[in-house]
Amino acid sequence: MGIFEPFRAIGYITTGVPFSVQRLGTETFVTVSVGKAFQVYNCAKLTLVIVSPQLPHKIRALACYRDFTFVAYATHIAVFKRAHQA
Repeated sequence: MGIFEPFRAIGYITTGVPFSVQRLGTETFVTVSVGKAFQVYNCAKLTLVIVSPQLPHKIRALACYRDFTFVAYATHIAVFKRAHQA
């Protein structure tokens, strides 16, 4: 396997909502919107780490800070710690 060969694609199911990249310790994670839920991938191997529960409306924006994910949908902002709503 060469250095620039594709490994795995994740863009087929994500929406147009900008993703969020975060580093926790030595690990790097990317959080993406998939309609009414979000998914967190480990960037080193592109493995799925967390899948959130479905929200009532489509996600409009998301951001991450430490163990928290902030999700904007409709006129609300939900806060999740890992995959659990805080």
